[in-house]
Amino acid sequence: MIKLAAFDVDGTLRDRDYLPESTRTALLKLKERGVALALCTGRSEYEMESLRKELAIDWAVTCNGSHIGYQGKTVFGNAFPKETVAGWLHEAERNNHAVLLYGAELMFTNRENDSLFLQAQREIGFMEPVPLQTGEEMPDVYQCIMFCNEEEETGYIRDRRESYYIHRWRPWAVDINPNGMNKALGLRRLLDHLQLAPHEVAAFGDGLNDLELIESVGTGIAMGNACDELKAKARFVTKSIHENGIAYAVEKWIL
Repeated sequence: MIKLAAFDVDGTLRDRDYLPESTRTALLKLKERGVALALCTGRSEYEMESLRKELAIDWAVTCNGSHIGYQGKTVFGNAFPKETVAGWLHEAERNNHAVLLYGAELMFTNRENDSLFLQAQREIGFMEPVPLQTGEEMPDVYQCIMFCNEEEETGYIRDRRESYYIHRWRPWAVDINPNGMNKALGLRRLLDHLQLAPHEVAAFGDGLNDLELIESVGTGIAMGNACDELKAKARFVTKSIHENGIAYAVEKWIL
């Protein structure tokens, strides 16, 4: 019996501003059956606040698993050492790279109106980050997005690649998370907190950063618009987001 359903956001629950009415209905049905809901996304808690409230979802596993919040408040967090972030900011300034830092409540950037950030904002949507001020105390940072190519990322990762979870989602943009965190490890921490077993969980995703998530639960479901690598790992493949894929899967394999 499924007791919790976890949902990736972009390409799964919504496509930019498009969120199918059938998805809202399916989530309501799950809640009426006593199934807990959780967002499970590479985005920040800050960015997910309005969606979480809109869909009445209490739990959010954000920053690719590095931050877990309940109704917007931090429950668990795995932040970078502050000296690591400070070093990255120094390297970014030296190379004229934009950096996006995900805190628990805000997003920060070292460069306003950077062309690559603006391109990402046009393509997938980002809320406006807060400019970092010189001498400002560094907040806890749970995820960093570097706007640089794969060759240039070596200046940040150096010989510690095995210490991070790295998800390159554009040739010019990469997510970096601490201590090898990913969505599966973040969700597992939530499951331990809720005293649930993986076989009692369904998870939905569409991208490469959902691979570990889909494999870690009893019912891993790939969207019809998912990448081929994820479809190969999933227990089920549903229809695409524009074909009411969430509602189809909820009726067919969960309820």
